[in-house]
Amino acid sequence: MSEGDENAGDFIQAGGLFFLAHRLRRLSDELVTECDRGFAEAGIIAPPRTTSMLYLIENEGPQRITAIASTLRQFHPVIIDWVGKLKKLGLITTAIDPVDRRRTIVSLTEAGTQEVAKIRTAEAAITAAYAALEHETGLSLIDGIAIWEVALSRESLFVRIGAHETPPRT
Repeated sequence: MSEGDENAGDFIQAGGLFFLAHRLRRLSDELVTECDRGFAEAGIIAPPRTTSMLYLIENEGPQRITAIASTLRQFHPVIIDWVGKLKKLGLITTAIDPVDRRRTIVSLTEAGTQEVAKIRTAEAAITAAYAALEHETGLSLIDGIAIWEVALSRESLFVRIGAHETPPRT
């Protein structure tokens, strides 16, 4: 079966540009799944999506959950979920902020520090695989994403949709 035939049955792909967000999420999920397989082979137990948080805490020291969410531009509930998963794995610990008891501070455990070292070793192979994909496709997805992020920070997608919306029929 040719690549075109395989995609002919793909409802989302056939939907074109309208389903861009769906396609990006699907691609992201696929990349994460493959990284998870690589992590497992390397003896890494942290979920791939949580590595940015682990790196942040290693680089910047213990962090409040709200600061993590802000720095990583993730929703607060996503960070709470990650904290729960990483805490169960023994990679982080939490404590009540002594200055503001409503806040939780997240720190790496010794096992978490060792896990980050393993992830940093795997990072080179993952980055090389992404670079090979860029070379193979002739497309720098990371550059394209950066350009789109800047454009959307100047004018949101919501505003852009409004500029192209047709008035409702009466």
